[in-house]
Amino acid sequence: MIFRKRAFYKVGGSIEARDVNSTDPVTGKKIGAGESVSVKAPWKYGPYETTEEAFKRRGRDVSEFSEVIGVDVADATLEGYIKYALQGLIAAIGANADMVVTADIATDGKKTLTRGLRTYGDKFNRVSLFVMHSTTYFDIVDQAIDNKIYEEAGVVVYGGQPGTLGKPVLVTDTMPVDAILGLVAGAVSVTESQAPGFRSYDINDQENLAIGYRAEGTVNVELLGYSWDTTKGENPDLTAIGTQGNWKKHFTSNKSTAGVLIQLGGGS
Repeated sequence: MIFRKRAFYKVGGSIEARDVNSTDPVTGKKIGAGESVSVKAPWKYGPYETTEEAFKRRGRDVSEFSEVIGVDVADATLEGYIKYALQGLIAAIGANADMVVTADIATDGKKTLTRGLRTYGDKFNRVSLFVMHSTTYFDIVDQAIDNKIYEEAGVVVYGGQPGTLGKPVLVTDTMPVDAILGLVAGAVSVTESQAPGFRSYDINDQENLAIGYRAEGTVNVELLGYSWDTTKGENPDLTAIGTQGNWKKHFTSNKSTAGVLIQLGGGS
């Protein structure tokens, strides 16, 4: 199954005034239905190869090759999953103009983050995590340090909350330096839709005895409030997942969607 589809109900009702003196009939309201579509993304790692001779000449056991590659594939897999998540979020949220704001850390300070929170109105506390590049993070921290209340005898007193408004921050350099994501709980899930394969193997058809290592797997990328457009193709690569036109919003209320995108470089 290339796509994972799940149905959900659309209600969004509210209470209304009731006329206690009326005998008029009322018309029943129907609930709506929608469909959430997530997409499977296949990935590969390697293959990497080395000769036994290369290790023997350094007085090392050839098994060290698998150990080195094993550590690297673990790091690469985690980083890859994060890239799938962030690229999908930036693309989907970026295509929803109501959930995109602009700001400039140098001039807006903490308002950089509150600009994003404003998009959620009275539900602003749903935003539980900010995601940003390390450069962006330190720019925010530096700005918060500069904006101290006063300094006396070398003791600095800072006003208000910490630079990130008391919310945790995921700092990753896989995030664009000119963007910040404010995410709600469950904004994205990247799950292994099938067991990944990791294989170390002998290579016996070359001049020198060699060994190789490769891996492959498939993940399911699901965004809260957004669906993959099935007309945009199957088995997308990272570029396709990060393309705005490939995602569409299926939730009615923006306050129920994955998060807000703060684009840096603009603002008041």
